Amino acid sequence: MRAKSLLVAAGVFVAAGLIPLATATSASADQIDCMTYLKHRGYKVGMQVRWACDNKPVILGLPNPYCVDPLMKLGVKFGYASEACKMA
Repeated sequence: MRAKSLLVAAGVFVAAGLIPLATATSASADQIDCMTYLKHRGYKVGMQVRWACDNKPVILGLPNPYCVDPLMKLGVKFGYASEACKMA
């Protein structure tokens, strides 16, 4: 009986470690989408754009001002900055 309990406990421990890995989405994929969008619009993409694109939306589907404002200071038009930040 003790061996069965140990196996169950080990299974729960392993599952607890694997479930977050299996269900997690890549944060960098969203950042890359934002950066790629801007690159395809003719903007130079460097560290400042990368930093701005790393600021996730505050409310899902709405652009984060901490993403939009830095992009606009770099010369990105509001419409492009807003769309790129929705992807972030």
